[in-house]
Parts: sequence; C-alpha cells; structure tokens
Amino acid sequence: MDLKKHALEAATLVVLAVLCAGVSNTLADRERKLKLVGDYKPNQGPPPERPAPPPELDEAAVQPAVATPADAAPPAPATVAPVAATPGTLGTPAPTVPKPAASPAPSQAPKPASKEELLARFPVHPDKPYVEVTGKDTAWLYAQGVLFLDARRTKIYEEGHIAGAQPMSVWESDVDQKTVALLNEGRDQELPIVIYCSGGDCEDSHMLSEKLFGAGFNNLLVYRDGWPDWVKRGGAQAKGPAR
Repeated sequence: MDLKKHALEAATLVVLAVLCAGVSNTLADRERKLKLVGDYKPNQGPPPERPAPPPELDEAAVQPAVATPADAAPPAPATVAPVAATPGTLGTPAPTVPKPAASPAPSQAPKPASKEELLARFPVHPDKPYVEVTGKDTAWLYAQGVLFLDARRTKIYEEGHIAGAQPMSVWESDVDQKTVALLNEGRDQELPIVIYCSGGDCEDSHMLSEKLFGAGFNNLLVYRDGWPDWVKRGGAQAKGPAR
C-alpha cells in the first residue's frame, strides 16, 4: 500500500472541500451565510451596570398644602337659569301636530287568466299536434303561469333556460318516462302548454309536440323563435338543473 499517495489524495480532497465551502458561503444569501473566524467581534467585557434608582421621597414632604378656612375664597353665588315655558303649561294650549297621511295600499298583482280566457285566446286544436306562437303571445302565456317545456338537451338547458321551464329533451332516453309523469299529474289536457327549443331551424320543439299530442294533449303551442328570442326580449331566465 502506498501511504504517501493516499495521504496526498486525502489532502487534495480536503483542500477542494474547503474551497467549495468557501465559494458556496460567498454566494449564499445574507441569512444563510456562515460567519468566519475574523467576523466575530471580540469580547467587550461585562455589560455596564444600571444606575441605582433614585431614593424614595418622603410622603410627608410631598403632601399638598391644605388651605385654611381663612385663606379659602368665598363661594360664588349660585345662578339659576330661567326655565323656558313649554307649550301646554300655565294655561297655554299645546299646538296640534297633524298626523301623516296614510300611504296608499300597494296594488295587487293581476290574477292569472281563467281557463275560459285562456281557451278563448288559444283554443284547443285536436286536429293538429301544435300551433306556433310569437314572442308576444309567449310572454303573455308566461305571465299566466302556463307550463313551459324545454325540448333541448339537458346540458344545454342547464346553461340557460326560461325560468320555471321543465327540461324534456326529445332525444334523451327518459322522454317517455317524463311523458308518463306529466300524464300522472292529472293536468287538464286542454290547457295550453308552451314548448320551445333553440328557434330557427331547430325542430326539437315540434317533435316533442307530436309526441305529447299522441299521448292526449291537444293544446300544444310551439314558441317559434325559441330561446334566442326570449333572451333578446329580456324574459326571466335561470341556470342549472330543474328545481
């Protein structure tokens, strides 16, 4: 074994380690840099002693002088502020305060149209599955609380729909189940039902009307211009699943 060779290699590694540590310490942040031996301040000896506290004062020496009765100034005469006479005292009649006028009662919302009024404007049509209606007629029907059905897909319905409308996509597998549920509600099949989709070339509302017509509903109204027209008119809107 060559001890001299191994000793030289070990010394070389120690020197390299010291150099690397010095370079790393030089490049380190101020918070992480190590102090070298020459950076520490020499011991300055014990800290200076605190000065002794001042002696306590004699309480008798600091007692305030008490004025004698002879030295005290005579009290000032008390002044009495005149009391203002209030209305209604000493025989003076109190003025009458007028009562505020009663606010008018708020006007009540108009009652929804009766079945006779609905059928007079939108009669049943047992010979055809649907009748198209305009946006103006749709707004009036909405104000009467008529049932609205959204024939678009549920995902599109949840992105935005007429407030209160129920989703009933003709393309989804539960359309027959929803049709049976609508029949089981015992709804009057002569009352109008508004069905809409995306307007324009969208035929989903017409297809759903034909399906419900086959189930026995004979007063189905298709909102011809559909959802885009409703948004344009500023109608009531909602997002998310049906409630």
